[in-house]
Amino acid sequence: MNKRLGLNDVKMVEIPWSVPAVERALPEVPEHTYLQRVEQVRELMEDNGYTHVIVYGDREHFANTRFLTGYDPRFEESLVIIGLEGKPLLLVGLEGLYYAAIAHGVEVELYREFSLQGQPRHGRSFSEILQSRNITSRSRVAVVGTKYAETDDFSDAKIVSDVPYYLVDALIRTCGIENVSDVTRWFTDSSKGIRIPLTVDEIARFEMINQLVFSGVQNAIEALEPGVTEIDVSSKLGYDGSIPLSCHIVVGFGDNVNFALRSPTNNKLKLGDQLSVALGVWGANIARTGIAIHDSDDLPEEIRDTLERVYVPYFDILHRWYRALKVGVSGKEVYDSVAIYVEDPFFQVQLNAGHLIRDEEWINAPFRPDCEDELVSGTMIQCDIIVPATPPYPGAHTEDSLVLADASLRQELRTRFPEVWARIQKRRETMINVLGYELHEDVLPLCEMQGQVTPFMLNPTQVLSMKKG
Repeated sequence: MNKRLGLNDVKMVEIPWSVPAVERALPEVPEHTYLQRVEQVRELMEDNGYTHVIVYGDREHFANTRFLTGYDPRFEESLVIIGLEGKPLLLVGLEGLYYAAIAHGVEVELYREFSLQGQPRHGRSFSEILQSRNITSRSRVAVVGTKYAETDDFSDAKIVSDVPYYLVDALIRTCGIENVSDVTRWFTDSSKGIRIPLTVDEIARFEMINQLVFSGVQNAIEALEPGVTEIDVSSKLGYDGSIPLSCHIVVGFGDNVNFALRSPTNNKLKLGDQLSVALGVWGANIARTGIAIHDSDDLPEEIRDTLERVYVPYFDILHRWYRALKVGVSGKEVYDSVAIYVEDPFFQVQLNAGHLIRDEEWINAPFRPDCEDELVSGTMIQCDIIVPATPPYPGAHTEDSLVLADASLRQELRTRFPEVWARIQKRRETMINVLGYELHEDVLPLCEMQGQVTPFMLNPTQVLSMKKG
């Protein structure tokens, strides 16, 4: 379908705010799931001839560690050392030692060099720890960082890894360069990575977290009016710290929108300003960019056609993108569905046409013209297609989370979490019957505002919809 939507194909409809189903008793990942994940790693080790896998983590790059153990380093670095048998060893710094009691299925040890600068340096050396785990010159060790290399920038290097050099160097000196490799792709490859599919507990948990985030974003958007400051609006997000942030809170007005990631300031909202509001935590991120107007009459004459030039095309992008989604589709196929816009210079799309999300805001992004990776059941996806401003026109951004689930996973979710399932089905009905989206049955929307394009941010319940017939 290459014919673009036009102004005559859409209409504005009223979708009143729903009342968020805020639930504080969130499903937890059970201990047996963590143990199964370690066994997944061991199967990969055996298949590829490794004796040990060492997973690095720190405050920013915590997700692989949390996936395996439930522990996230909050001040310092950490390592998870996995052998072919026995409990893995979790190494933490002094600040993390007590918090590490939340970890599942591991032994915990203080490693002195992970402690913050100037703190006591008690405990064994790294070489002594490696020796105690039978890591010797006869071992084959794989390291896991956060990002794996995707270019040939370091093609002449013996090993390419974003794990800190001093740790990799210690392993090389112990095992030999030929026996140390980076296998980060095992975890975060967009199709084969073991961290990509969510369990049913995680789907339910993240759906409930989306309710929390929606509640805050709704309150913040309702607070928008000329004269309020960015800080005034960000304070309405109601972020209470119970779910850690996955990115900085964003509230920006006017020129501050162009900074993209700038924290809220005392800048005041003016009628006609471009604005952005975003809140992202582990497992959920909702963002909106629009204009501080009530309707098209508030637009300056020179951009009175903004709806036709920017927001109807953006609505078309989302329609094409959602229509392409299903289990088994390749990233390239999804990209191709929106390429007519993404490759149009007017829209200046720089980032991918969406990406994968989990605890971290961006885990990987298969939506590229060269990516044959297929989307697997359980994949959590962020509809995050950013159209920057093309002066004098404003930009557009509608960001929501969804999960792809095959029939088996859908049935498990329906059986174990019927209330979550009912909310998802209600969202699907709104997207299909009110907004006019075409959704495969695999697509499970997690956000109450899913797919809603809101050009007039001072009239936020007015959204774009397809005309019927």
